[in-house]
Amino acid sequence: MERMQLIMLLRVFILIVSLLLVEYYFLNRLKHSLLKYFSLNEKQKKRILMLFVVILNLYPLYYIINLLHLVLFPASEVEFPDTWTIDFLFRLPGWFLIVWIVQTTIIALPVEIIVYGFLKLKNFSRAKFQNYSYKLFSIVAVFFLIYIPLRIYYDSKNVIVEKRIYEINDAKRELDGLRIVFISDIQMDRFTHEARVKNYINKVNELKPDLVLISGDFITGKDRYIHKVANLVGRINFNLGVYSCVGDHDFFVYKKDYWRSLDTMKNVLKRHNVNMIDNGNVTFQINEARIKVTFLTNTYVKSTNTNVLDSLAKNNDRYNLKILVSHQPDEIIANKASQLNYNLYLAGHTHGGQVRLIFPFINLTPVMLETSFLAGDFKFGHTHMIVNRGLGYSTIPFRYNVTPEISLIVIKNKEE
Repeated sequence: MERMQLIMLLRVFILIVSLLLVEYYFLNRLKHSLLKYFSLNEKQKKRILMLFVVILNLYPLYYIINLLHLVLFPASEVEFPDTWTIDFLFRLPGWFLIVWIVQTTIIALPVEIIVYGFLKLKNFSRAKFQNYSYKLFSIVAVFFLIYIPLRIYYDSKNVIVEKRIYEINDAKRELDGLRIVFISDIQMDRFTHEARVKNYINKVNELKPDLVLISGDFITGKDRYIHKVANLVGRINFNLGVYSCVGDHDFFVYKKDYWRSLDTMKNVLKRHNVNMIDNGNVTFQINEARIKVTFLTNTYVKSTNTNVLDSLAKNNDRYNLKILVSHQPDEIIANKASQLNYNLYLAGHTHGGQVRLIFPFINLTPVMLETSFLAGDFKFGHTHMIVNRGLGYSTIPFRYNVTPEISLIVIKNKEE
């Protein structure tokens, strides 16, 4: 068995154990807290808990079995049925319940431990501690049972424009006031439907961009959405053009037929005046000022190395503004971009974490296992990296505490 398969199997094992531990705590507290407020006997409580366990675990069980199958049999074409019935009966309830029990547990359990420590100093009785812990759990569980769906709804309906002023020290003033809009991860599918994408594109047009840059992932993975998303993105108004690097999901239109997927995506986008560039440069000239945008392909299917960037960065010193666009944020690439004097490094991929659990001082998200560059601004020498939260979804069919984003970058000249 290959090393990568062993790593994936270990992750699946950790996922299963973690989920079981969280479920055990949650169900124990649910039985002794919320359910005690109803006139139920022990048999009725057990039936309710059993039904809850079945509903909670149906989709995770399938997901884990499917993941194991794909790890052990990489050539498999098995996938989850793509229907609204399955979504509303299994996928959406399954993921909602997982988020609810994990969010409730990571708040209730630490507070419960603190209360335990405090009461121990006061020579508390076990019954008194249990009474406090069950009341605390009830409050936290009910709060998040209301808050989570409201926040999911908010994040599905809103888009935040994050404006940044980027100053360049250049004698030429032609770039002063240049408006660059950067977006990422539209990932159109039945959840990120036409109305959501159309609203996103309308907000881009309201910003009156000179140049629009995209870090890939136009669809999640179904070919029927290619023409729809290309038509919508093709409605963007611009002065200099709309350009994109290649994203992970741009390779997955036809499952594992990666290169056919990429060629189809590029050709359809091109017919709508959207240029997808696989390891290449685009240059612009505004009077005496020159702009260079480098599109670097860095995905799961086609990763990159610094030699590719070295080649693309030749003659960088001839340009007044140099921008690097790549799908996945990468510290090695960022440091190399700084050495090659890129002003901006634009990336997406993370969806800002997509699901960020509330916790004191930290927004916890599973994406932290992959990268620490979740969203926002990062500095690497002279290079300013921006990681965009994007619009769409991946794996989990909603966002929680992560509102979609459009990045507006306005260039200003430092010279008097």
